[in-house]
Amino acid sequence: MHVLRSGGAAPLSTDPIGQSEPTRGDTRSHPAIVALSGPDNVGKTTHARLLQHRTGARNLGPLDDYDRRWQHAKRNGLADWWFDTAPIEEVADVLACSYLARSATAQAGAPAPLVLIDRGMTMLSASVAATIAVREHTPVEPAAERAHRLLAPYASAIAQAQRAEDEILLLHDADPLRGARMALAREHTVTAVYRRYQHALNEHLAKLAPGDAIVTGERPILTVHADLCAALTSPAVRPPTITSRWMIALGGLSECGKSTAGHHLQHEHGVTRLKIGYLLDLAAARHQLTDIYALPVAEQAELLALELDAYAHAHHYQQTFSIESLHSHDLTAELRKLLGDALTTVYLDADPAVRARRGTRGPTDVAERDRVKRARGADRVRGIAQYVIDNNRTAAELGHALDRLMRDRLWPRRSPRTVLPAGLGLPDHLTGFLDHLVAVLTRPDDTVHLIAVTGSGARGKYLDGWSDLDVLIVADPPTLPAIGAALRQARGRLAGVKLGLTVLAPAECQAGALTSRLLYTLAQIADGALPAIWVASGFTVPHPDTDTVMARTRRDGATAAMDLRRLLLRDPIDVRAVYKVAALLAKIVLRCEGELHVADADALVAFGKLAGDLPVASSDPRSGAAEQVTAMAEQVLAWWLASLDPAA
Repeated sequence: MHVLRSGGAAPLSTDPIGQSEPTRGDTRSHPAIVALSGPDNVGKTTHARLLQHRTGARNLGPLDDYDRRWQHAKRNGLADWWFDTAPIEEVADVLACSYLARSATAQAGAPAPLVLIDRGMTMLSASVAATIAVREHTPVEPAAERAHRLLAPYASAIAQAQRAEDEILLLHDADPLRGARMALAREHTVTAVYRRYQHALNEHLAKLAPGDAIVTGERPILTVHADLCAALTSPAVRPPTITSRWMIALGGLSECGKSTAGHHLQHEHGVTRLKIGYLLDLAAARHQLTDIYALPVAEQAELLALELDAYAHAHHYQQTFSIESLHSHDLTAELRKLLGDALTTVYLDADPAVRARRGTRGPTDVAERDRVKRARGADRVRGIAQYVIDNNRTAAELGHALDRLMRDRLWPRRSPRTVLPAGLGLPDHLTGFLDHLVAVLTRPDDTVHLIAVTGSGARGKYLDGWSDLDVLIVADPPTLPAIGAALRQARGRLAGVKLGLTVLAPAECQAGALTSRLLYTLAQIADGALPAIWVASGFTVPHPDTDTVMARTRRDGATAAMDLRRLLLRDPIDVRAVYKVAALLAKIVLRCEGELHVADADALVAFGKLAGDLPVASSDPRSGAAEQVTAMAEQVLAWWLASLDPAA
């Protein structure tokens, strides 16, 4: 075959690799070669760079380095040379010789655990076929057949190179039409020829794609990278850990409240607090970089994400991190591409006058620091942040905003289960009271969202003459007068039964600004264990996580112990109140042990088993003598106090 060459390049063998094929028994070791293939803009270069940073792999660089004829092609316009002026035989030859020369370099035994190739041998035939399809206006299948004939002289060398490669194919989409659109969408300018080339290339690759090709879609880069690592067999590369964690990135100008926010997240929610500057310093030291900020911003973001990943892997028990401060719009945008939903960006916003007052070194210092931050684009983070928090007022308001942010992520919304008041099995007069509340408070112009019976009345444990009627209402604050009026109208229906009423605003539920008892009640309504007697159309409740409920429960133990001591000192003793608070303290202790008991009597029996020979009142507390209830409560309190005293 006559091979056309340009630029005075020395003739190359049509089968340069095949001549040096190792004989049987050759024991020379070769490095592991991983070839990342796929259409343009699918992330091959990014994933190669990530692998380099994580493994110390050697990247063999672009094809241009492996044939001098590329220089001539570029001088005269690479696109014109590729799609117009050069004979197709010349284009195929330059491509083939470049691919094979690079493969020979990879197999020569480079001093690295892993050698990376940008585009494996599959891309050689795909590129030639797509070029033919564009130049000769032919469908992809005939173009592929012609490409096969053009590359036939290199067949044995190509086959050997393919055997040496561990090739991983990345596709934008399994559908080649959508894949081509995604590839083109990431280009600044697109010519008609290049558009046709991308469509042909994606169509050809889709036909060649094995079943284990990695489809990137719109997924975050590190999520795709995890799939890529899982596909590697030699050497094994650990998939990123950070994609399964949650990071909250804090941004804003000087004195906007970033440090206060980080402190609140750390101490109120157990979030691990990290500094972006420190992580970048670690990356610079790890990779021996004199000035990490001189790197392209995409590489800065990659190194930052990899340091986060290393930390998360070493601290597997920590699930949520905050990082501060976002100093650049572009860095933030690149982090979003890498981490996707694993990253939540928060911009703390405050007026210049407010921030100037907060500065301990005066307003001039704040203005100077702002100037530096604006030069880096820190103020433009506001435009892409997922949350913008107004921090012009109090620390309490900032804390509530951060609480809502945490709950939005960690507490899923649920639709409550409903039951009619008559289905609760309560005495008729109490059922009538509840029917009246529902009828009066659920008119279209009111803003009541939920009415539920809680406590024993909701669980079939109501004891006449002993139990309260506990009612929970979730309503907007302006509805409070209407609730008061409804209670005054219906109070006579209670017939002396004590009403335990709790009214909550939706914002309190969402922020979790509730006692442990109410958090537990909310969780039971959310998971359907406790029904509501009325729910507004479309209203959902947050489902508090178990860890938060347990943490709040432990803190409430001290309050229950103080209340119980106060009740035991009263004269005369309120037997009913003592019994209920003793049961509450028992429930708190049992919840910390992982046991959940709803009924007071059940909790006291279980606590008796935990604490030893505890005298417990009858399962019907109405029959318990004052002395028996008091003795039981005193021992519950004594056990609690002993648990606090190491000498006990």
